[in-house]
Amino acid sequence: MLTNILNYKGYYAEFGYDDSADAFHGRVIGLNDVIDFYGRTIDELKAELRTSVDEYIDWCREEGEEPEKAWSGKMTLRPSDEQRRRYFVAAAAQKKSVSAWMLDVLDRESVAVIGAVPRVD
Repeated sequence: MLTNILNYKGYYAEFGYDDSADAFHGRVIGLNDVIDFYGRTIDELKAELRTSVDEYIDWCREEGEEPEKAWSGKMTLRPSDEQRRRYFVAAAAQKKSVSAWMLDVLDRESVAVIGAVPRVD
């Protein structure tokens, strides 16, 4: 599976190629703080991810703060009428509420995707 996500110490970062910088650009996702990093090669990008996350953790320690790792916020889904109908039917077929069914589906899919994310050690 192709992915543009990397994992280092439980911090997930997405990356892409930035034409204007002629380098790969990455950003750790799911934080209020911003952790950006660049690399001209994938190996350099991975090294910069490690350095950036380690520096962030050290900075938090120096400031007496817990490094932010938890994701928070409300998720809002806006399915079309057709999607909503299918979700209710699928949930009813499994004798679940739509909310429980959606959480099961999202959990299953997210575990599959996250399991394919390369770890940077």
